[in-house]
Amino acid sequence: MLTYQSVATLPKLAWVAHVDLQQHEALVQHGPWVEVGAQGFIEGVWDGPFNGADFDRSACVFGSGAVIRGDSFVFVSSASTTDYLYWWAREDAASVVVANSLPLLLASLNDELDPQIQYYDQINNSILSGLNGYTPQIPTRRGSVNRLMHWNLVVRAGQVNRVDKPLPPPFADFGDYAAYLAQACARLADNARDPGRARPMAIFSTQSRGYDSTAANAVAKGLGIDLVFTVTKSKGKGYFADDDQHHELNDDGSEICQILGLPCVPIERRALESRSSMEYLFYACMQETGDFNLLQIGEYVTQPTVLMTGCLGELWYGENYYTEHPGLINPELMRGDLGNHGLTEVRLQAGYVQLAFPFIGARRRADIFRITQSPEMAPWKLHTSYDRPIPRRLAEQAGVPRAMFGQVKMASVLEYPAPITPVDPGLRQAYLAFLVEQGLLSRLQTLLLPWVRRWNAMLWMTSPQRHAWSYYFQRIVSKLIGRPFAFSPVLTRLNGSIFCFCVNKRQGDYRQALAVTPENGTRGLP
Repeated sequence: MLTYQSVATLPKLAWVAHVDLQQHEALVQHGPWVEVGAQGFIEGVWDGPFNGADFDRSACVFGSGAVIRGDSFVFVSSASTTDYLYWWAREDAASVVVANSLPLLLASLNDELDPQIQYYDQINNSILSGLNGYTPQIPTRRGSVNRLMHWNLVVRAGQVNRVDKPLPPPFADFGDYAAYLAQACARLADNARDPGRARPMAIFSTQSRGYDSTAANAVAKGLGIDLVFTVTKSKGKGYFADDDQHHELNDDGSEICQILGLPCVPIERRALESRSSMEYLFYACMQETGDFNLLQIGEYVTQPTVLMTGCLGELWYGENYYTEHPGLINPELMRGDLGNHGLTEVRLQAGYVQLAFPFIGARRRADIFRITQSPEMAPWKLHTSYDRPIPRRLAEQAGVPRAMFGQVKMASVLEYPAPITPVDPGLRQAYLAFLVEQGLLSRLQTLLLPWVRRWNAMLWMTSPQRHAWSYYFQRIVSKLIGRPFAFSPVLTRLNGSIFCFCVNKRQGDYRQALAVTPENGTRGLP
């Protein structure tokens, strides 16, 4: 049995379930926009009828939730690798706690991350290794909790088991794959807008001048997308965000939206610099995240919303990419970077679900690669280093001119050099004090951090064009000593500390929210 407690002060789409297997019941505390029912609950969409509540049997579900199946509670994670379930179980598995937020789970357990753990960044980066390679256990002050990526979690008396989602159907050729994408998008849109929902969802999307969002919008353009956001500037090549303002490139997707007949709104890539109060929510998901470029989207969310992104577009590359990145052509959802993986706390707060379009059917990566390499795709190959014929064909057949997209690899993310120092003055001051209090840095070292970050930035951006003295000096020394020589970045061991600090800060927000009762009034989250 499921019992629900709507908590107005929780983020709109956050939830935590306390499962008592001896009583076969679960108390679900949730934000006000989570859809709840007798058989299950969800903050998300899937490719089936909403009233069927069979999202645990879907290969194409985005968001999270749970359903009751006989004597089991089946908790469902997103089909993408951008969002996760977090869970803890008593040793005898008589009591299990599951949440769609790490700091919310920690708050429910009266636990927090351990500042002395110096490898939280490695745990997060392990997501790149895919479904069977990522690190599922996260150490805490009181022990550890678990993270579940993509799989479903089946909880029954005395047992907690990880269960795979069904695989998408095989794709024989481009027609098969394109039809699957179109049909899945149509079903997802129908599910989102189903009148059986207490709050039918809006559908938003993103648009750049790259391949991935262009393909997504080309497929979904007839489904009534409510709003598309374009970040008009991309990052300056060879620069970090704190030094690239005068080197940004044009990444405005407005013209593409006009051709596709989609309503488009430009948003500011650097909005974080004037709206930094939300900064810690990004770092509470991922250290070194660059997803601040999407910060403004939350300002437009007035009802539960699906946000379509182009995350995982690299699966559409051809042979050259996979030669340089071997071992990726499998169903494991391995990644080349963690773009769009820092949005969970922000999206739960704002009230949107990230639908990462390339993940639809992505576990058939071998089929997708074979189609990419097939003779039928030759007319859509540019034979450049940035060549993705499948999204090019999808977009061009929808009427987008060849020269308008996919010509140069760009990205609008905001990347800062490590060790990360927050932009927000108050957050930065609190974080530096945390580093000193925990014995991770001395006060003198915190004063030197700006210089440390400049040194690291120079090393990471060294090339014959920039910081040439460093580039050629290292090459000369390597030749003289007969082995590779390189200057080393400094204090990168702190990369996981910003994650730990911000998770624990967010955990405090959740503890405050969960303590609210009618007797003691109401307090909201930031």
